[in-house]
Amino acid sequence: MLEQLKKIDKIYDLLALCSSYIFNELDRKPYEFAQFPDDDYDNVYDAVQRYCCERQQKGCKRAFHELKDYLFSFLMPEVTVEKCFAVVKYIDELVEVEISDRLLKGKHVIEYTSMNEQYRDHVRIIPKMKGTFLERGDIQFRSIDNNEYSLFRDRRECACSILDGETINYMIWDKQHIKNYPALIYHFDKKSSVFKHFYERKQITFGIVPFTDKPIKEMLHVEYDNRAFYILNMYKGPENELKERYKDICARCEKQDIDFLIFPEMLMTENIISAIQYKEKVSSPQFIINGSIWKDYVNKSVITDGNGKEIFNYCKKEPFKFEKDNIQYKEFLRTEKNKEYTILEIEGLGRVGIGICKDLISEKVKLFHKCIGTDLLIIPAYTKSMDIQASAEDLSKQYNCVVVVANACSALGKGLKLDNRIGFITLPAKNDTDRSNILRRYNRGSCAQECEKMCVTKKFTIDFYHTRQYREGISYEIKEEWF
Repeated sequence: MLEQLKKIDKIYDLLALCSSYIFNELDRKPYEFAQFPDDDYDNVYDAVQRYCCERQQKGCKRAFHELKDYLFSFLMPEVTVEKCFAVVKYIDELVEVEISDRLLKGKHVIEYTSMNEQYRDHVRIIPKMKGTFLERGDIQFRSIDNNEYSLFRDRRECACSILDGETINYMIWDKQHIKNYPALIYHFDKKSSVFKHFYERKQITFGIVPFTDKPIKEMLHVEYDNRAFYILNMYKGPENELKERYKDICARCEKQDIDFLIFPEMLMTENIISAIQYKEKVSSPQFIINGSIWKDYVNKSVITDGNGKEIFNYCKKEPFKFEKDNIQYKEFLRTEKNKEYTILEIEGLGRVGIGICKDLISEKVKLFHKCIGTDLLIIPAYTKSMDIQASAEDLSKQYNCVVVVANACSALGKGLKLDNRIGFITLPAKNDTDRSNILRRYNRGSCAQECEKMCVTKKFTIDFYHTRQYREGISYEIKEEWF
């Protein structure tokens, strides 16, 4: 390890190196971190603290070189789990999160997989989000009436490694989690307009679009291959109709102060999304979750800004299954094309994740969002079944994640049924000392009769600076309206 230490010149690579050593040693012999003797390692604490102070005065390189000099003498004559854990523990406690602008992709969007550059195949260091809308809302709640207790129960812990359960400010992913979840994070830095928009914002507003009442068979060319099905293309007539509707909805949103405009699954094409490209800069919506495009055996959601410029995309993981004439068919998704997970990271808001329809009931997909600490999960869907609702409620109740599901009106079939839920939103709540959640549905109504003219969009606003006592418990105030 000392030979590897000579090649390290950055603090996060040092954190990764020490973590990697601990993981390797724990494979041979377990260690109880609760028995770590803090008082025996005051000198390590002082050395890391000195590095934090001197990097401002002497520069990062010189300060880190001096820290390394100390660590060489500290780790001699024998490297141990306790010594390496002391380094991990105090870097985690003392080193302020700093995402390198060398990873800048453009427009102040930083694309990264981890904060360390070395040992990425074995360890990944990812910051834990602070100052999210959940935390800001809780501070507001406790300050108004000097409340002793938090608004919600603490989020359940879902550690990404045995070390991750011991850290406060940084996630430490081990080799197995890295293999299972190749993740890409898009981070808006403090100079971006997105950061400035959300940093002082006291609410989040969603525009949820049912989009069409036309059956899927009238819109998409579906092919079957034995017991698999795939979508060849969207018919030109429906595509042109949806393109005009898309332009109309986006134009109406410009006056609605929408943060996230969300369309249903499968009803997009590249041609439809191109309808608003090259527009003059608009302030609303901030983000458009463009349902999904089914193309080349990939079901992909494209996330753009309000001007139609792509920020990132996400590919569906869990295939849809249905039965026809006593034969079960499965959505043909090429797994080699859709392994990557993506997260949008906005300071002042939190981590925003995207899933597509049945991803919400996939235990593997849900585990990723529990591990990464997703604060807001957006799900474009096309389904007549609401069995995904239970998963959404559990994520809100146990992990304080707000879940928004946007479904298509046509997924419910023709005619008004007893259950006309097009979609829903779930929020965390607390009922006395119990965990709870708030569910708000939006239903198909008389607007379906006006569908030939335009699509009426549901607007949900979560005001996280105001709370309300619901039957299910206390949570943020939710406002609803159509536009």
